[in-house]
This record gives sequence, structure tokens and C-alpha cells, in this order.
Amino acid sequence: MFFMLFSVFFCADEISTYNNTIRAYNIGVELGIINTKKYTFDSFLKDETNIFKPLYEEYRTTNVTEQINYEDWLITNNYGILSDTQESLFQRKISKRSTADNKRRFVNLVKKGDILITGRGIGGLIGHAAIMTTDYWVLEMPGGKGWDNGIRDNNRQVPKHKWFDQHASDWTTVYRNRDASVARQAANWADRTYYNPSGGATKTKHITYKISTDIWSTNPSYCSKLVIQAYYYGTGKKKVIRDLSIAGRIIVPSTIPNYFLPPYTLVNKGKY
Repeated sequence: MFFMLFSVFFCADEISTYNNTIRAYNIGVELGIINTKKYTFDSFLKDETNIFKPLYEEYRTTNVTEQINYEDWLITNNYGILSDTQESLFQRKISKRSTADNKRRFVNLVKKGDILITGRGIGGLIGHAAIMTTDYWVLEMPGGKGWDNGIRDNNRQVPKHKWFDQHASDWTTVYRNRDASVARQAANWADRTYYNPSGGATKTKHITYKISTDIWSTNPSYCSKLVIQAYYYGTGKKKVIRDLSIAGRIIVPSTIPNYFLPPYTLVNKGKY
């Protein structure tokens, strides 16, 4: 009798969890974030188990004073869906191109000022972002173990072919600003602020990785904050980025395209 009651309660708990998942998915659909043809419920169910729930638990354990519920957290992170294409960052990587061909196309495409967004997540943020500081070098803050306490000296530049190799199992979407001069200005600012003030090849800036609600400081910082700051601070008086004081406290990688104002909006150059 005890075993039978236990089984009933276990099944009821599973049903409740499943219903919560359905509700979370439907909220995304109702808000227009999720396109059901591009991001199915089955895909969401898999991502919730493997990605979203673990990341949300990371968020909860390190943001004790500013808790939000799971559904609001998903909305804040745009469900890991790129705002311009409505495609998930975690879309299964099936391509007619070989990995070698995909890498060749990526390496030949990217250039200074381009923004790279991929599916890695850490610290309660879904996705990862970086910026090309030259036609060859990628500037990023990769985070890693111990992010909740802050990771010292986390900023780095890696060659573009190494970036691809590190993210070969996920799609990297490449975004390019419509104004080439603005892209160059942003890249130069990022390089001098987050790597070397003189523009040299040796790193002399040492930035701590930490996700916080302070969107203005450059140290500590994190991946998507670095990218938006480059286009906000590095482009002079041009109104490239919308007012950050009313744009929200955490900059989420998948919503980066939403921060740009006409005529400086981003062009999606494809995923690799």
C-alpha cells in the first residue's frame, strides 16, 4: 500500500512539472518570443532539462537579493532565442556543409567590429557573445568555474579559427554593423579598454568576470556587456545604442541586436 501511494505521488509530481513546462513554453509563444515552427515544444523540453534549469539554479544561488521566478528569468533571457531570427541558440547543428567548409566560410567572413553570438551559457545568462577587434582576433570574457565569486583576469583575445574550434558543436551567428566606420570605432574601443590601451599585442588590462546589475563600469564585466559597451562608449556622439539607463540591468547575449538604433542596426551575416 505504501509503495502504491508513493508511486501515485511521484507521478503527480511529474505531471505538475510537465504542466509547468507547458505553461513556460506557452508564455513565450503568447509574448511573441517563440515561433512554434522554429522552436518546438519538444526542443524546449530538451533545452529546459539540459540548459535552462541548471542555469536558473546558478542564477538563484548567486542572486539571493534579486530573485525572479523561472518564467520571468526565461523572458529576461529571451528563452535563448535570437531576437531577429527567432531561432534558438541551441538549435541542433545539422548542416549540409562539412565542418571544415563551415570553418573556412566563417574564417573568411568575419572582420573587425563583427559581433559573435553562440550558445554557451554561464552564471544565469543564456548564450555567449564576443567582438572582433581586428579581422583576425576575437575579444571575449569566457567566464568559467568560480564565476559566482568573480574570475580575475578573464578577458582574452583568441584567433578566429580557435574561436570556431571551441564552438564547433554550436552555431555561431555573426552580426555586422551597417556602418563600417562605427564597427571599427567600437572594435578599437574594446581593444583599448579591455586588452591594451595602446593597441599593442600584449595584454595589459586585467578584467574580472562578474555578472552584476552595473552596466556602466568596465571592471568587473562580462561577455555581452563588453560588446554593448564597445558600441555605446566607442562611437562618439553617434546614437548607435539605445539609452542603457532604461534598457534593463543585465545585457543578455540573444537580445544584443535589439540594442541598436537606426541607421546603425545589425545585419545578420549567417550562422556557422
